Amino acid sequence: MVTALNCPVCGAQAPSRLQYAKLIVCEHCQTSLFLEDDVVKNIGEKSALTEVPSILEMGRRFQYRTWTFEPYGRIRFDYGDGFWDEWWVVLDNGNGRWISIDEGEIAIESPLELQAPLPGYDSLTIGQEISLDGQTLRVTERNAATCVGLQGELPEVISPGETHHYVHLSGPKGLLLTLEFHDDTHSLYKGLWIDPFDLTAA
Repeated sequence: MVTALNCPVCGAQAPSRLQYAKLIVCEHCQTSLFLEDDVVKNIGEKSALTEVPSILEMGRRFQYRTWTFEPYGRIRFDYGDGFWDEWWVVLDNGNGRWISIDEGEIAIESPLELQAPLPGYDSLTIGQEISLDGQTLRVTERNAATCVGLQGELPEVISPGETHHYVHLSGPKGLLLTLEFHDDTHSLYKGLWIDPFDLTAA
């Protein structure tokens, strides 16, 4: 569904293709716009990404095995030693996924809800093994990430400068679980490291 919206800052049309989009970055003035009940609100943040070579590109369609999808937006996170891009893509069936690209390493992830309590950030250390979601997983990364830029349309609201902690848990056959810690809340994502050559333009 396409809804015609206008940026309250510059007046340019900012089309939203997603019924569940929460955030749009105006292509003309790079202002972050929050969508609520068909009303466009200015978050007051400017967001511009420095372009770097990437296997994904806005406005093009891509394929991973049996999936065909289009990137709708991305978030760039700085983690101290570099950055990664978190792409929000929408499949032909309307479902969304996150695709993380960090210096050629690619993971596809989607939210996961578990009834069991999740470990806290401070209780996890690099190399530690834990049991989660019926799998034995090893802590392979533990760090903080700061949002440094946004583009396109996103299903969540985030602002440049926001920082959160995260932990990567790696399992067999490329299994990846990511724990994100935001103040008093946390979220869990389940995904898979993939071969970059399996991701192609459609």
